[in-house]
Amino acid sequence: MFADRYDRAEGQPVRKRVVPQAAGRSLWLSAVWTGVGVAAVCATLALVVVAVCWLPVSGNDFSGGNRATSTIKGGLLTFLAALHGGVTVDGTFASWLPLGMLLVVAVIARRAGAGLADAAAALDETAPARLWLAGAAQAVAFAGCCLVAVPFATLGSSSAPLLGVGIGAVLLFALSGVVAFVRASPLRGWCAGRIPAGLGPIVRAATAATAVYLCGGAVLVAAAIVLHHSQVEAISQQVGGGWGGVPVLLLGVLAAPNAAIAAASYLAGPGFAVGAGTTVGAGTTATGTMPAFPLLGAVPSGQGAGWPAWVLVVATPLLAATVVARLATRAPTRAPTRAATHTATHTATHTPSWPQRLRTAGGAALASGLAMLVLGWQAGGAAGQGRLRTVGASPWRLGGAVAGEVGLLSLTCLAAAAAWTWLRRPVDDEDEVGFFLAAKPAERVLRVATEDEEHEESDQLAG
Repeated sequence: MFADRYDRAEGQPVRKRVVPQAAGRSLWLSAVWTGVGVAAVCATLALVVVAVCWLPVSGNDFSGGNRATSTIKGGLLTFLAALHGGVTVDGTFASWLPLGMLLVVAVIARRAGAGLADAAAALDETAPARLWLAGAAQAVAFAGCCLVAVPFATLGSSSAPLLGVGIGAVLLFALSGVVAFVRASPLRGWCAGRIPAGLGPIVRAATAATAVYLCGGAVLVAAAIVLHHSQVEAISQQVGGGWGGVPVLLLGVLAAPNAAIAAASYLAGPGFAVGAGTTVGAGTTATGTMPAFPLLGAVPSGQGAGWPAWVLVVATPLLAATVVARLATRAPTRAPTRAATHTATHTATHTPSWPQRLRTAGGAALASGLAMLVLGWQAGGAAGQGRLRTVGASPWRLGGAVAGEVGLLSLTCLAAAAAWTWLRRPVDDEDEVGFFLAAKPAERVLRVATEDEEHEESDQLAG
């Protein structure tokens, strides 16, 4: 199945074939095969993990047949929980789930989407309508398998909700598998011709700003674990050593993305909660009783952050805003030009005008805030009842803080760049000197921006 390779253009990577020849003869069979294959691979992986972690410590509580059945049900329930549609554990509904499980499914779905694009290329399928239907069929096949597994994934009073699984499966596959399919197929060009010209720079700048906050959060988590390693080790010993500690260790690794997003909220200002009695922020920390989970040993205690943490708190939004301002300044914008013969047209890139830069920075601020809102929603939730009904960052406060910081600071950077350009601008004409001495600062900056646009238009016509 994986032995064959698709022939690709010279200089492009060669991917292994994920669709067998029997299914690869039809675009629809390829779509169904890859959709069902993602569900089968993820469920099998979850089953193996559950078997390795649970069977050695389960003792003789179950007979051989019951242990095998419980392992299968536990693996299916773990796979369905990875879709982030919620899960009921021992009769208690929990919406907080490790994001690492979701990322594993997303990576496998992304590979399936690229594999379907390869199958479509081998069949010379280029019609946008058929390709869109194939991508939808792939997502429906995956979601259908997940829904079929729901009745079989009931273990005692633990289960997964049918509606939550269906919605989570469709959204997850749409944002991973279908996106990968579009990027690797002719649909990429079809979408590029219908996306507004100014949307690309906004998405790139927003992605960069979001990545800065997430990287800053990851750095903060790593530093906190190193500084509080003794407390983390003590909690690990209390939980249990030997093979019984492997599930706790694995859960901590899978929850690392949740911790990075919570730390990003700490850097943005709102902070995060670990239960109803524990709020953690740079200004102050109120610590209550927390679960005996090793990763929580890195949660700071005391009245506020130390100077190294404050450096990171200040540097993260500044760096994110600087990156946005830089990308807004250098973002390519396509504009039509004509050759000297006036018989052929082509597209060229030019430096964005100041209004375009402001629109890019403002749009990136809003988009990055929306992205952090979604991430905060997915990384938090309720881990039970009582004190653990609130875990993680507040999505609305996190998104609003990031949007405000990136917007304000990036616009400040652009204003500083405009002022620097105005100050360095040579003025030889006496009339120009008189104007710049008499005009208000806002009028000077507006005139400089207008002249920049006129110079860009003349350069394009000359080209």
